[in-house]
Amino acid sequence: LAIASAIVAGSMGLSATSYAATATGTMAVSTSVTMSCTISAGAMSFGSYDPTSGTDNDATATITSTCTAGGAAKITMSAGTAARPGSTDSVPLRAMKTAGEVPEYLGYHLYTDADRAVVWGNTDATGRAITADGSAQNFTAYGRIPKEQTVGAGTFSDSVSVTLTY
Repeated sequence: LAIASAIVAGSMGLSATSYAATATGTMAVSTSVTMSCTISAGAMSFGSYDPTSGTDNDATATITSTCTAGGAAKITMSAGTAARPGSTDSVPLRAMKTAGEVPEYLGYHLYTDADRAVVWGNTDATGRAITADGSAQNFTAYGRIPKEQTVGAGTFSDSVSVTLTY
């Protein structure tokens, strides 16, 4: 029994690890943060339009974008699906139209400013520049249907592509 106890006690000393020295190294850790964005555009509803009224019909819509902090981006808008002849990306001649075989057209404009002086187009020069802060940012699109357009009764609509380039 004494010999067996001595063997067990001796083998326990062999299983314990002992360290005599150390060495140090470094591990490089890196990543890259890429610019990333999302965008959504709310609907713009002008309500009812009275072609006999002597005042313009104004409305607004909210565009929300979220981009990586510190990044620069540009929001542009197409001329829409019912653009009038002569429309260009820099000078869009937007219109809403009625459904049916012989549609009617109702002209309107989109602007980047509340004074409705700067047309919101589909070029770098006519888009809205933004600097991202990493959180959701809201931008207002200002719309106007000019007064006294001659159109019949009906439901008019259009679809405008809103693009965020970064």
